[in-house]
Amino acid sequence: MNNYESLFKQINWKNLLIANYKSLNLSEDEVMVLLVSDYCLEQGETLITPELLTLKMSMDGKKLSATLTALLNKNLIIYEEKDGKLATSLNGIKRLLIDEFLKKEGQPDANRNVQNLYNIYESEFGRPLTYTEIETIKSWLETGFSESQIILALKEAVASKAKNMRYIDKILLNWKQQEERNKEGYTTISEDWRKDMEQSIKIANLDGSNKNDK
Repeated sequence: MNNYESLFKQINWKNLLIANYKSLNLSEDEVMVLLVSDYCLEQGETLITPELLTLKMSMDGKKLSATLTALLNKNLIIYEEKDGKLATSLNGIKRLLIDEFLKKEGQPDANRNVQNLYNIYESEFGRPLTYTEIETIKSWLETGFSESQIILALKEAVASKAKNMRYIDKILLNWKQQEERNKEGYTTISEDWRKDMEQSIKIANLDGSNKNDK
């Protein structure tokens, strides 16, 4: 138990939930109930009930109750006694996500690289990453940038006092162009690749992740 409690403080379980809920066969409704439940607990609530969640969510009451019951049956949300009173705990879902994380730690695959990058970026940004920022990092890896390049681009942005994904994306694009110029004497980046990068920047703008632009 102590090992888990230590990991709870070190690992952002919400990011793990977003990244892994599909492989864990969790529905989007279940994810939302988990996240809203966590919000309520952070606001000082101790017992999560369908009635409480109804005040915070637009989900139909019957559907919400059924979703909460499903999470309880899976032991992802737990009711336990605390200080002589019944209280809600999310340690069930946290333990499951950490177990999955530890399994993947031994695998030198893209998932491990992504999680490592999430942790580094969150440390530099001083906050959890948004969903769009998570997807942007994944797209960089899928495009062919290495983990070290993505980290170096972050460090350059930090040094320039421009800690945002749009600025980092520009750095990576410039490096890609320079690399291809060095190889062939001119830029050969495909139009499709450019459009993908432009689209990711537009999405980041809508998400608000570029609010710290220079």
